[in-house]
Amino acid sequence: LNSRTNRCLYIVSSGINAEYGHYYITNNLRLVMSEALKKELIFYGSYHSDAINKLIHAICVPLLLWTGMAMLAPVHVTTLTVSSLTLDITVSYIASLIYILYYIYLFPAVGLITLPILSGMAYGAHEYWNTDCENKMLWLIGIHVFSWIAQFVGHGKFEGRRPALFDSLLQAFLTAPFFVFFEYCFFFGLFQDLHHEVQREIYRTKDRKSQ
Repeated sequence: LNSRTNRCLYIVSSGINAEYGHYYITNNLRLVMSEALKKELIFYGSYHSDAINKLIHAICVPLLLWTGMAMLAPVHVTTLTVSSLTLDITVSYIASLIYILYYIYLFPAVGLITLPILSGMAYGAHEYWNTDCENKMLWLIGIHVFSWIAQFVGHGKFEGRRPALFDSLLQAFLTAPFFVFFEYCFFFGLFQDLHHEVQREIYRTKDRKSQ
């Protein structure tokens, strides 16, 4: 393999010796994205190629996630006591943990980045209920609904394509936030080989459909 290939985390070499979910561990301990997850990322990217629509989603998807956490925060499940520490377990914390574990399972390199972010969002969602703000639930519902509307506007006015929601409910509600984290990583210069590969495939898909 040449030096460029050695620097790229996303080219599957002939030395694959283990497969876990949507990534591989090669014999030289490199983390390699599977074709299945890459196709999902390309599918997401094909619905979010317009710059304004991508910006809308970069803002609104985290807002949807956080307001969803906050709306579920008052739903208490149980209380755990560990030594002198008391932990209130809510539906919001359980849902956040599921998201975190699923993202780490999908692709640890990005999943681990989401760990402190989603944990902080979940904590903030619970602390929101300790603020002096009035009509807390109404504010959450308003922001949540606004974020959905903004995304539909982004797709209709700027992207010119219906949301992926109509083609993949699982991606819309579970993996879409994960792919937004990928977009942030790309923006800050991470995983650029993958970014370029995804963009090439998106353009090829558009070219095939325009023919």
